[in-house]
Amino acid sequence: MRRPAVRGALLPAAAAALAFTALLFSDGSSQSRLFWIGAAAVVIAAVGWGARPPALPATAVAFFAALAVFVLWQGASIAWSIEPSRSWDYANRGLVYLAFAAVGALLGGVAARRFTYVAAGLLATLFVWALAAKVIPGLYSDYGRLARLRYPLGYWNELALLAAASVPIGLWLLRRARVAGALLLYAAVVVVVLTYSRVGIVLGVLAALAFLALDERRLETIGPWALAWIVGGAVAGAGLLLPGVSDDGQAHHVRVDDGLLFGAALVVGAAVVWLGLRYVVTRAVSRSVVRAVAALLAAVIVAGLAASVVRAGGPVDFLRDRWHEFNNPSSAQVGNTPGRIASASSSNLWRWWQEAWNAFVDHPAQGTGAGSFGLTDRVERKSPLAVVEPHSTPLQFLSELGIVGFLLFAAVVATAVVAIRRRATIPLALALAVCFLHSVVDIDWDYVAVQGPLFLTVGAFATGPPAGRRARWVPTAGAAVCALAAVYSLASPWLSSHRLSAAYDDLARGNLIGARDEARAAHSFNPLAEEPVWLMAALTPDTEKARALQLYRDARDREPKNAEAWYVLGAFELHQLKRPRDAYRDLNQAYTYDRYIFTPGTQPGRDLDRARCLVDPSTCR
Repeated sequence: MRRPAVRGALLPAAAAALAFTALLFSDGSSQSRLFWIGAAAVVIAAVGWGARPPALPATAVAFFAALAVFVLWQGASIAWSIEPSRSWDYANRGLVYLAFAAVGALLGGVAARRFTYVAAGLLATLFVWALAAKVIPGLYSDYGRLARLRYPLGYWNELALLAAASVPIGLWLLRRARVAGALLLYAAVVVVVLTYSRVGIVLGVLAALAFLALDERRLETIGPWALAWIVGGAVAGAGLLLPGVSDDGQAHHVRVDDGLLFGAALVVGAAVVWLGLRYVVTRAVSRSVVRAVAALLAAVIVAGLAASVVRAGGPVDFLRDRWHEFNNPSSAQVGNTPGRIASASSSNLWRWWQEAWNAFVDHPAQGTGAGSFGLTDRVERKSPLAVVEPHSTPLQFLSELGIVGFLLFAAVVATAVVAIRRRATIPLALALAVCFLHSVVDIDWDYVAVQGPLFLTVGAFATGPPAGRRARWVPTAGAAVCALAAVYSLASPWLSSHRLSAAYDDLARGNLIGARDEARAAHSFNPLAEEPVWLMAALTPDTEKARALQLYRDARDREPKNAEAWYVLGAFELHQLKRPRDAYRDLNQAYTYDRYIFTPGTQPGRDLDRARCLVDPSTCR
């Protein structure tokens, strides 16, 4: 009896550890961490599916089939991608999320309540660790440069998303572990405010309202929820008043002093929540009080909106001003300060969405290749600001994968909704809905800290309890083969990156032969990457300049819209081959694709000026 029980506990423990690692140690969108986390997910999924295959109802089969085909389409896009190495990386992300879903499928026998408790515990741990980095500056030194709360995820909006997604879970927890639920809500509101995320705040409020609308015992929940958010808002406000917590560029001693004050405020706030639950909010709030407060809040909102309309000169002027502020024609980026919370500017989102749409119009069927929006932006951008995603996951897939990829992504979402509706609890369903809504306006696909647990949750609630049948050797062998292929796909770019770093280390030590060997190894692991080829060409002996030229041309032909590929070719022709006409042609082509790398005073700018001068002396300065 003990052995099956131990086996049954191992998989949930492994899945929880995997989610914990993704949440706290993924290091943002790091490719290196993605390899380790993704490889672990693949191994756990392969072992679990090989030893005890899950029971897949038809809806779960449809979900996994849609997700697998979508990932395969991402991989297939390498063939026509304008940035194939990035497409490989992006296909690997999809592969990792498929592995997370497969791990989740092994948890089909876990009770929904138990799953929700674990999710609440993981989110609470994340929030405590995130806030601890503000209290103890040594945990994350980069807050001295930029104060916006983002550790350990690396991106403020993703941390705000998880805070918003935790709201329905915290509200659900209130009736089962009152203090724990209130403290989760308290921590979440402090976190979301300090991220300065407007969408995160709005989604958190909407998630709370949606849960209360669906909760038959909402009057028991409203009091503790209001207490937690009022106290959390006060503590977050105190943090915004402390320069060492909310201002950029603060000295270490300022962050230490203000961090201690903020830590004290957090502890006092938690104590106030606990005491308030014990002595003040001891019973359900009366319906009349709730209606009165709701009416008062609605009146305040309407009055504020009316005042804004009158101040703008009328509803037409108000709407025109807000639209002008949103579409941001000046390409101004909203600053990373608390003041951004009250801004209606899209902060360049509208421009990026237009660029993505234009790319789709130009390549409607197949798109430009998975993960290739970065090159699209550099060709289209009208300011020095560069991004690699359009900050809208569905629109990004439409742009990069064409209508086929977009429809496959829609199929993944639709089949996921159908698959989980039978088992998912209200709080988890709302949390998943928050994640999807946030992806419409941000770059969530790049963060395994969000997407990994999300797909794990979908996989868990899409399947039923394990079938209880013995594993057969054919499915087991199939799982092993798929796992090996997945690990190889993840490992090759990772090994290439490490070999490239080793090449630069050898180069810094003056070991040219070692650097050459490492560059070749990097290229062999990832033949789609540009940088190993550039380094191989740069390290080619002077007696083999024709070979170096061919390497530069091969790299350019692989990514013909990459301005940097054209630039390094032109620079080689200018400095090494002494061919100013060829150099001017290629440098000018690089300028056509991205003029912002040729800013005055930079090496590219000087190279272009020199080539132009040699071709046409009248342009010399």
